[in-house]
Amino acid sequence: MYGGLAANRNLTKYYLKCSIVGEKINKLGNLMKKQELKKTSANSQIDENWFEAIATGDDNAFTKLYYASYKQLYDFLLSLTKNKEDAEDLLQDTYIKIRNGSQLYKKQGTPMTWMCAIAKNQYLDFVRKYGKNRSVDFGEVENKMLLETAFGILGEEEITIVVLHMINGLKHREIAELTGLTLSTVLSKYNRSLKKMKSIIE
Repeated sequence: MYGGLAANRNLTKYYLKCSIVGEKINKLGNLMKKQELKKTSANSQIDENWFEAIATGDDNAFTKLYYASYKQLYDFLLSLTKNKEDAEDLLQDTYIKIRNGSQLYKKQGTPMTWMCAIAKNQYLDFVRKYGKNRSVDFGEVENKMLLETAFGILGEEEITIVVLHMINGLKHREIAELTGLTLSTVLSKYNRSLKKMKSIIE
């Protein structure tokens, strides 16, 4: 009798644990699905004609570009700096560079790739000048759950690839061009990262 009760308790605990784990997996899965929906509109939200207008001094076009892209660029810079204040400073520097160099943009349907390349160069200049700041401050990041999970278990290249694809909406081939990695490496690291992120809550 007592053995049966103990077995029932253990079975109940097991099902409860499975339920909790399943709920966590579903939450992470739903978040990933939302990011997949977001990524398809990252480039489509940006009118490539804005760059030409900005080059002529159109402040309205620059404002539109900023509000259509700053969240994605901020998340990308945060994935590199892992520090809220540094990411914010580099974001402003990035937009100054974008504004001053807007005449250099070539219409290819991938404005976010071009902008992320500028942001990455700003980050590299920052590292050369100050060194890397490894402290983490998530602040009010919209994608906090995803970033927290990524920063906790992924390597630097994996974090960059996940953020560029799931948050910034870049295609894998665009990430390969931006990071200097081969397409197969990007795909491999991305798939490995997803498995790591799912396994951490099991």
